[in-house]
Amino acid sequence: MWLRVLAVLLIGIGTAHGQEFRNSYAIVVGVDDYSSLGLSRLANAESDARAVERYFRAQGYQVTPLMGPQAATKRKVEEAVRMIATRITELDRFVFFFAGHGKAQRTEEVDVAYLVVPGGRDKNDPASLISTGDIVEYSRRLDLARHQLFIFDSCYAGLMGQFQTRTVGERPQYDSEAFLVRDLSARRVRQYLSAGGEDQEVLDNGPTNLSWFTYFLLKGLEPGVVSQRRSGLITFPELASYVQALSANLKHTPAFGSLAGHRGGEFLLLSTAQGSPQLPRLPSISIQTLRDLGFLTRSDAPERVGPKIDRMREPIDLIYQAWMQKKLDLYLSQFDHGVVQTGRLKNGSTYSRGYDEIVERRRRDFARLDHVDVLKYEVMYQGSEGRQATFGVRYSIDFYWRDGNVTRERNINECYNVRQLPAEDRWVIVRNDDYQHRICYR
Repeated sequence: MWLRVLAVLLIGIGTAHGQEFRNSYAIVVGVDDYSSLGLSRLANAESDARAVERYFRAQGYQVTPLMGPQAATKRKVEEAVRMIATRITELDRFVFFFAGHGKAQRTEEVDVAYLVVPGGRDKNDPASLISTGDIVEYSRRLDLARHQLFIFDSCYAGLMGQFQTRTVGERPQYDSEAFLVRDLSARRVRQYLSAGGEDQEVLDNGPTNLSWFTYFLLKGLEPGVVSQRRSGLITFPELASYVQALSANLKHTPAFGSLAGHRGGEFLLLSTAQGSPQLPRLPSISIQTLRDLGFLTRSDAPERVGPKIDRMREPIDLIYQAWMQKKLDLYLSQFDHGVVQTGRLKNGSTYSRGYDEIVERRRRDFARLDHVDVLKYEVMYQGSEGRQATFGVRYSIDFYWRDGNVTRERNINECYNVRQLPAEDRWVIVRNDDYQHRICYR
């Protein structure tokens, strides 16, 4: 399957005032014409890239644009990365933006994602494929950069890296902008935002010749849309939550979280009002029109959901953290005592368990657990209403047991219903449907 893909690697956006970053670099790649590879022409890849280029130029970046079939080749991308790598320091920041085709290929029972660029003989020529390993290598060459943020507008976003949950107690408390600027920007950041999971297409027909994902991404960077701070400072979770809440639909469901190497910081951006020149606002689309187009189908009040998503999904994050830290009490405390857990076994039979049975089974599991490797962990907002919300999860985990056996679970789909406890800013799991054929939808 060949699908439209948009990827952004953002490294180290600075703070609103008194930025500690010295130089700002960007590589912006966009290509519509894939006739040389026998692939369909894209409608909005280059216009998406130009819009993102305008944003970062206005923010003071030194941009290397690689657009069109002659410029947007793997060789020229690698040349640009090498050039910046000779100059970048821990005081600099870097952006890599890609808009174009993408593909996934299963090799030796492993799914590998590729960004597709012109330059090779055909669509399978390695000269036309930027692989997961290539992206990792670009990041490694630029590892001096303190912050890294990957944004993938692709159905294969979950294949581009290893996902991990946040560390317990690592949740930042935004007491002041001084805390954001002084503490969070100083910590190492490895975060991601994806437009959707596997087998999900990207919607191209957005306003002003943009894909819908790029429209919501850039709209969220306008002053007052996501953040009310006078400085224009926007944290990555604030922006990602907004994009996820508004653009979730049956075609794609954005997901975001942290990657391996994350050290508790937050990626910080600035609104378009802080750029020079200030960019004109994108047209506003009414809530009713968005609903008529198939958006906002999973939230009764999407404009209020964004700031809450990170807290809503916390019990899901913490049960995965509990597996990694082998903490049974942490695991069990994320479930409501009236929880229902269902699943489908490999032999086709189904099960339904209550809290007491979950406790009994997990006590046995944790007692014999040696360690786990979380290879992939992707959370997708599915909808909310009042004090309840739904999330889809896709994971790949290796469970290593004390007796030497290993249980390998690959690309498992789950659905979680969570509920906010009365008079508490805490959410718990009230239903878990495991081993599903696909990510759940309300």
